[in-house]
Amino acid sequence: MFGQHFYNKNIRNIVVLFGTVFNDINIQRTKSDGTVERQLKVPIAYGPSEKFLAKLNQKDNSYSIPRMSFEITDYVYDATRKLQTTKKYKKVKGASVTELNTIYNPVPYDFNITLTVMVRYSDDGSQILEQILPFFTPEFHVAMNEMSTMGIVRDIPIILNSVSTEDTYEGDFITRRALLHTLEFTVKAHIYGKTSEQGIIREVDANIGANLNDKKDVNMDIKPKAVTDLNDDEVIDAADNALTTPANDFGFIETITDLP
Repeated sequence: MFGQHFYNKNIRNIVVLFGTVFNDINIQRTKSDGTVERQLKVPIAYGPSEKFLAKLNQKDNSYSIPRMSFEITDYVYDATRKLQTTKKYKKVKGASVTELNTIYNPVPYDFNITLTVMVRYSDDGSQILEQILPFFTPEFHVAMNEMSTMGIVRDIPIILNSVSTEDTYEGDFITRRALLHTLEFTVKAHIYGKTSEQGIIREVDANIGANLNDKKDVNMDIKPKAVTDLNDDEVIDAADNALTTPANDFGFIETITDLP
């Protein structure tokens, strides 16, 4: 059952989606008269906040604050959003009229994500928070292309669960001060299984009947029948039947057989 490789990039897309929501936040430094002296775009990256704080304390010039970091802390199955397991999404494969891509309903998962805002000045942190908090009441919906190969687009709720603040002012004179605002989010998303290919149905073979009141069960077999010469051999026969596609005009061959 397991071991068949497939990769839909569902988890990667959730990381990209979350980072995109917060990748356009700016802060302003103003003079005493209120004029803007400098505007800074706050960078955001995936990873634990401890990693970036350690870089700051090492005086790594490639890292500075303010900045934001986020990471997925855990995955939780959400039974309340479970969909019918046997339902499939279907999409015609490319320009083909005889092949379909199919995939079963996805599995709902809650992705708990921690966003950390790292600043040196409290006003910087206030500016960043005020550009985030008003949009979460407590959820914020974002349209996400969940499965581009299947054309599935869904509104994804991002829920803000809590906000906490920590001021790391204690320490020696070498350690840099960092004011941390930690925001806990839940992203209600889905994980999809393997995509399958389905060809055209060329034959229906079914047993029909109830075997009641002396009525016999029967077997019904239905196949397409070509009405034009598709292989240009000047004869319409079984070879033409095999070449029939939905784009052609065709009839049906019905064979009904009594069952014992």
